Amino acid sequence: MSLTEFHLDSSPSVVLLECIEVKHSLWAEPLRYVTNNANGMTVKHEDGELATYQYMPVQIDKGSTTDDLDQSLKITVSDLGEIVPKLLDLIAESGIDEDPEVIYRSYMSTDLENPVSVINGLELNNTSSDAYATTFDASARKLNSTGTGRVYTVDEFPSLRAFF
Repeated sequence: MSLTEFHLDSSPSVVLLECIEVKHSLWAEPLRYVTNNANGMTVKHEDGELATYQYMPVQIDKGSTTDDLDQSLKITVSDLGEIVPKLLDLIAESGIDEDPEVIYRSYMSTDLENPVSVINGLELNNTSSDAYATTFDASARKLNSTGTGRVYTVDEFPSLRAFF
């Protein structure tokens, strides 16, 4: 089911489940949170991997414009300052220059095997924490002027050869 079918044709009992995955090479396991399923859930990722997401009060702001290629999310994880800040401190103390990777996925409550939407390749930055929550931006690496983080090469896009 596509997002259009969800919004226009689906039953009121079908729910869009939003998930975030945050991972880093120093962490034993990735953080996997679902925003609107209090029991947690196991889903199949786009690569066929089964993954379990636990419930966490998470607010995901996808921004106000969708007419450009600048993908970014503003995410607030209400973990009472217990989980995310400690993991971020681990990275800061290690001295490794590697940002955590953020992947957003959404699923229909009727189909947990096929994600409806996947936004991957985002890096965590601009972090702030307090006693209640951790807020961060997740955005594509700025590798080119479009801000998508995608590198356009002649191997992948032969028609670009004239521009190199």
